[in-house]
Amino acid sequence: MRRHETAVHTACLMFLLLAASADASAQVNGVVGVTCSTRSDCGQIPSLGCRDSKCAVCVSDNDCGGDSFTTYRCVNRQGGVPPVCLNKNVFSPFTGADILAAFLAALSTALGAACGLGGGGLLVPLFIVVVGLTPKFAIPLSKATILGGAAATYWSNYGSKHPYASRRPIVDYALAGLMEPPTLIGTIVGVMANGVFPSWLILALLILLLAFVTYRVTKRANAMHAKENAENAAAAASTSDLPDVNNSTPEVHVDKEDHDDGVAAECVHFRVDDNVPAATNMASVQDSLLATCHAQEMDVFPFRQCILPLLVCIAAILAQSLLRGGHGAPSLVGVACGSALYWLLILPPTAILAAVTFLMGRLLLRRTHLYAACGMETVKGDVAWTRHKTYVAFPLQCVVAGFASALLGIGGGIVQGPLMLEHGVTPLVQSATASYMILYTSTSTTIQYTIAGQFPGDLQYDYVLWYVALGFLGGVFGKKVVERLIQRTGRMSYFLYFLAANSAIQAVAMGYIGVSNVLQDIKTGDSIGFSSLCHG
Repeated sequence: MRRHETAVHTACLMFLLLAASADASAQVNGVVGVTCSTRSDCGQIPSLGCRDSKCAVCVSDNDCGGDSFTTYRCVNRQGGVPPVCLNKNVFSPFTGADILAAFLAALSTALGAACGLGGGGLLVPLFIVVVGLTPKFAIPLSKATILGGAAATYWSNYGSKHPYASRRPIVDYALAGLMEPPTLIGTIVGVMANGVFPSWLILALLILLLAFVTYRVTKRANAMHAKENAENAAAAASTSDLPDVNNSTPEVHVDKEDHDDGVAAECVHFRVDDNVPAATNMASVQDSLLATCHAQEMDVFPFRQCILPLLVCIAAILAQSLLRGGHGAPSLVGVACGSALYWLLILPPTAILAAVTFLMGRLLLRRTHLYAACGMETVKGDVAWTRHKTYVAFPLQCVVAGFASALLGIGGGIVQGPLMLEHGVTPLVQSATASYMILYTSTSTTIQYTIAGQFPGDLQYDYVLWYVALGFLGGVFGKKVVERLIQRTGRMSYFLYFLAANSAIQAVAMGYIGVSNVLQDIKTGDSIGFSSLCHG
């Protein structure tokens, strides 16, 4: 309807990222005087250089590694801070490795966006192996790329309709409004945990999560494939009964032709059969309820009811990050890391997010009661909402999803998506809604990582903008491929198999990276324990 609103939304998010990264700077790793043979012996980037076989403040790019002209730079920072070895900026120079990384990043995002996963499990090993980043930088950069893919998927889905109810948009905004705020609560803790947990533990947890998701989705795909086979066999066997269908009553014919008209026909049938005045008044009330139901469902951009609350949540996360500060940017009000006020500042945004969760849950329960009062049959894929499911089960599961998203560098959809499938949401609606939620989750974590100075390079914002753009291209491509596949085959189970294969590939890739990193840490004698949140 108005796609430019989506573009304006995305542009505003980019402005926030640029503003947040303007003063980001990196903390130096390494101990002066330690014997070294290469720069990597002095610690992970950002680090000291290796000069005359000793770890020391770098003087030239050569101190940062033998391949410094295409990988690392010795950067002089402002404010009298000593130079430090950093990853090169994206375009200084733009190497063959950068071209390969750009292609693979777009492809990985296409695979993730196609099924609402995000693609972090593919992007993180890509950035480690091809770009040469450490997990501490690779995970935030994957979130920026996922942000681009999620924006593209939402833009592509804007205006698309529910596969079983043409009056509805394909994105379930109310469901997203319930699930996303508790997911953002999880990201607050996950971002802090990412700075504390050792790399090997982060990667091990990611592998376990991906393996579990692969198992659950494959199991559900097998069940759906068997059901599709049974339905196809039944349809083939019933072709001889077509004359009986033609002799059916008009009401039955309408119900089978269109679910929406069937609901209206049911209401009309109720009024015709009852001619007393009381029944007429009841029918008038039912008409009003039906009109209310349809008006709510037909809104393709429910800004005030479902979208504005999530924007308020993002604003709360941004305000908290600016007030608390991080390694990359000091607190705007001088809050010291680890102080009592530092921890108390977590409470206001958490309270706002919890309040939005409660309000959206009440909206979903009210919608369920409204459908029942109107006599509308539930559409295939609708969740049967109860108070426990609305206020306890879904929020708690989404907190876990948000924590995993920020800690492990994956799209929250890798947990949210299977969660929706477990409750019967149809695959296409699940993918569209998960991608919509990933847009908020990845925006929140990208902003927090930017303020914390956890992107590579001296400029930092060049990596953010470049990989957001690549993610956008990949998201558009992935969405088109899935649409074409389902149109040609008519099987939703293929979508789930694709999702499961994606998770399995991510688990294998992250397993390889995890083993490599642990062996490297053991070889160099680096600490494999937990870091300090404020000094790690």
